Amino acid sequence: MNATPGGAVDRGALVLDRRLGQGGQGVVHRVANLRINQAAADGGWDVVYKEYAPALLPDLDAAALTAMVDLLDELSGDEGRWLCEKTAWPAAVVRKEGQVSGFLMRAAPDRFRFDFRSLSGAGSGTRRLANLEFLLNDDAYTAGIGLTVGERDRLLLLADLAGTLDRLHRIGIGVGDLSPKNLLLATTGPPECFLIDCDAMRLRGASVLPQAETPDWQLPAGEEKATPAGDVHKFALLAVRLIARDQVTTDPAALTALSPDLGELARRSLDPAPARRPSPAEWAECLRAAAPTVPTASAAPPADPASDGAISDGAPAPQGRSKSSFVAPVVFVVLVLVLLAVMIVRSRGAGDHAEGPGTTRPPTPSPTSASPTRTPGPVTTTPTPTPTFDPRSLDSAQTDRTPLTARALLPASFTDSKGVTYTRNSGSTGDCPDDSMTENLRAALRKAGCDKQVVGTYIDANARIAVAVWVIPLPDAQAADQGKQALAEFSITDWSLWCPTTGPGSQLCDRGTDIRSATQSGYRRSDHRYLLQSRAIYINLTTDSSAEEWTNAAAYAAITEAGP
Repeated sequence: MNATPGGAVDRGALVLDRRLGQGGQGVVHRVANLRINQAAADGGWDVVYKEYAPALLPDLDAAALTAMVDLLDELSGDEGRWLCEKTAWPAAVVRKEGQVSGFLMRAAPDRFRFDFRSLSGAGSGTRRLANLEFLLNDDAYTAGIGLTVGERDRLLLLADLAGTLDRLHRIGIGVGDLSPKNLLLATTGPPECFLIDCDAMRLRGASVLPQAETPDWQLPAGEEKATPAGDVHKFALLAVRLIARDQVTTDPAALTALSPDLGELARRSLDPAPARRPSPAEWAECLRAAAPTVPTASAAPPADPASDGAISDGAPAPQGRSKSSFVAPVVFVVLVLVLLAVMIVRSRGAGDHAEGPGTTRPPTPSPTSASPTRTPGPVTTTPTPTPTFDPRSLDSAQTDRTPLTARALLPASFTDSKGVTYTRNSGSTGDCPDDSMTENLRAALRKAGCDKQVVGTYIDANARIAVAVWVIPLPDAQAADQGKQALAEFSITDWSLWCPTTGPGSQLCDRGTDIRSATQSGYRRSDHRYLLQSRAIYINLTTDSSAEEWTNAAAYAAITEAGP
């Protein structure tokens, strides 16, 4: 490989293997011609490459990314090895034609994967990342897909994460977007977490890209993001929800039932005043003390899938747990230096988000219808920082430069909280409102300033649920917020159902098809100057209310992934 200025890796020297994931920030590939720390007891680490979407590059702070890569040069050998075992830390900056295009990182260790079982029996046995989001479902579902995690292990997982947060904060790292989508759990060995999407973290006050938050995991309005106190607030949400098996609750009752002390910690951590929140170290101590007092309960057996074909397969959300060995400090340094010599670049062992890059998460939507080792190397040059993107530019049509296209405003695919992956099969830009909407809805949209809209449709792999998403640009953020409030009186059935022209889902738009009584869900939200609406419906038009949890999950995930 050839080095580029500043010790970065040249994009053209990478031999890319299969694509591991794609999201709003870019694409993640496995790298075929590179391993890190090959002489380690575990055979070394696979390397993955995250390539940022071209639209993000003007907003990317290259100096902040380089500082992340250089952090391991500054840490002691023990601290650097610990960081590489616990997180997907950026290992090397990658440049293409002289410009930063992405970075290298260690692939997630195999102990943070599991053999995913589909509840329907299709696609079972595939090896997937064990995202912590799986554990926010009931025990029957979790056991059904191949994960059995009792109460004691849940507390030990949280204790490990609290200890990790405490150490990261002492290094000067704020996680920021701390949510189960960015956490893996080990499925072998002791309960342990692994943090991914580390380029979204904040190091000593600097961020590679503007800080974003996952819906339902936001800080109180106006609070600074990616601070130690903010991480504690989100950690408390995770603790409350992990024990309650619930994705949105903020009630610590279930946690309190296990341990009154933990319940009190949760209440203090959710205090709107950051200064009154406890430290991660206090959480870790209390969790370790409570764990031996609770039973190692097993999850309940999986429930039978619905007879009408409720979706039961798909891709996982983030999870993690367990440790792998490291070579001794001196050997570790020598191995990496040998790697550096072969590559003629600095390569660092880090973690990875191997199943796909992080995506920017918009504000929480509201329901609108029925249920919803590296070792250090000297820094030779410092890249010139690129201008920082100002998210406020998205608040007005006068400053927003986002193209009004499906590619810019709709994800190619998304995965919901049930682990189901949906792929976009159509997307277009057209006039707003459209004639198939009810007259009252059209009038309300015209009053809000609606002129154009981008609409996309999605289908899951088993062709059971169809999802439509509308992204409507309005003059400014105030108009979008007012529009969202004005549309609260309308049902999801007031919106037209868009369908692909051919293939699964197209039959929903056949002449004479009555879809009003079918099980379906929708969400609405505003994001900067954009008004967004989603609608999910079973293609077989089932009226079974038990199917609502699946349409809820699909409609919610669709609207959180869409937008600028």
